[in-house]
Amino acid sequence: MVEVLSAVGRLCLLSVSFIVIFFLTIAAYRLWFHPLAKVPGPRLAAISNVWLAYHVRNGRARELGKHLHSVYGSVVRVGPTEVWFDSEEAFRKIYGIGKGYEKSEFYFVSELKAIGGLEVDLKMWMHIIAVECLGAMVLSWSPGYIKNRSDGGTSTQSYLGWRRKSVFGLFPTVTKLSFLSKTLGRTFSNLWGVTFATPKGFKPFFTPVYQRVSKRVNNALRSTNFPAKRDERKDLLAELIRLHKDHPDFTENYLRRMAVTNFGAGHETLCSTLTAAIAMIGSHPHVHRKVASEVRSVHGDGSRNNGSSIPYTLAAIKESQRLYPVIGMSLSRKVPAGGTSLHGHFLSEGTTVGCNPTALHRNQAIFGPDADIFNPDRWLRRDGPEQASVMERVNLIWGGGGRICPGRHLAELIVFKVVPALLREFDVEITTMPKESDMPCYFMAMMTGVKVRFQPVSEPVVMTM
Repeated sequence: MVEVLSAVGRLCLLSVSFIVIFFLTIAAYRLWFHPLAKVPGPRLAAISNVWLAYHVRNGRARELGKHLHSVYGSVVRVGPTEVWFDSEEAFRKIYGIGKGYEKSEFYFVSELKAIGGLEVDLKMWMHIIAVECLGAMVLSWSPGYIKNRSDGGTSTQSYLGWRRKSVFGLFPTVTKLSFLSKTLGRTFSNLWGVTFATPKGFKPFFTPVYQRVSKRVNNALRSTNFPAKRDERKDLLAELIRLHKDHPDFTENYLRRMAVTNFGAGHETLCSTLTAAIAMIGSHPHVHRKVASEVRSVHGDGSRNNGSSIPYTLAAIKESQRLYPVIGMSLSRKVPAGGTSLHGHFLSEGTTVGCNPTALHRNQAIFGPDADIFNPDRWLRRDGPEQASVMERVNLIWGGGGRICPGRHLAELIVFKVVPALLREFDVEITTMPKESDMPCYFMAMMTGVKVRFQPVSEPVVMTM
């Protein structure tokens, strides 16, 4: 018996030793012999994605992007096979088209006036407006958020979901296996502490969206034996249905997916963009005064003719997007066959590369020595047209190159109407502006914890420029 136990002990010791040696060998290879071994970056990051996942889990994605590039330069290794960049050269190569790298008056104004300048959570209200606008434009429908003065906690739940997805996304194999085994997914989620509870009675707005899209599409595509009821609504879904009827290659499945995707891909990005714009304009009094003067001196919301009548307002929106982009981590691409060279480093086929917006957008070589400062005037300068062109081109506000966001124009239509409408009707008073380090940031980045008062104005302001 003693001999058996001794044999088992030796076997266990041998197994543990083998595992330790195995992992030490992998670590040594990744640190000193891997093709990316000479790329600067944290040593722990080179060994495992656990290092990056830990910081992302803690909401430090925005802070991490800026810090790493300030320490290591324009190229940083953030994982065993992943490299981040913040340069114009990298942007052009990674996101260039064809490079082969895969992957009427808004009625919310009256409701905001009715709350009489009470302090509200800015992100929640911008989410309310985003979903209501998408509902009106896509489905001629309202989820009732403005009427209830609440989004039912959907913005909070969604952001908790992004915390979880941001960690899972760094472990593709686990993510794939979790689709086959819910137990594995739950275990991994619990291990990383990214599991979150759904409040009792919680009602996601996607359920009525699916139901309404399905009902309208089914009715519109009924057979000739059961003619569809006449639908006079003129919204995006109506246009998608017409497109399907005129061009059958735009399939019914694609029609349904496209209608719902406007909400899935749009509600958070719009919320983030609107929150950043109002927060930054409202927290800089001189900018607020100039924007208010501009939008209150034009007829309508000023967004017509490409916003030519409100150039400073659009510049302020763009500047807020620059400093607080929707995406807080690298927009990843895979290096194509044959590999590539960047900043003196050869990157082999399959290496994950990308530019981190939070660092790229603060690169002084691109945006000037005051790149960390909120300064809308940088977009309006006429003394350096070449530099202005680079700024316009080398940013990831709406994605990059051939993979630019297909919903950009719909999003801009909403943003360029909502922000002028709010600043025309209200003086925005930011009552609480947390430090960046207190705003958790994952792959999806939002300014959280900002409190605001929308104070109704009765007379337009006239500003001496």
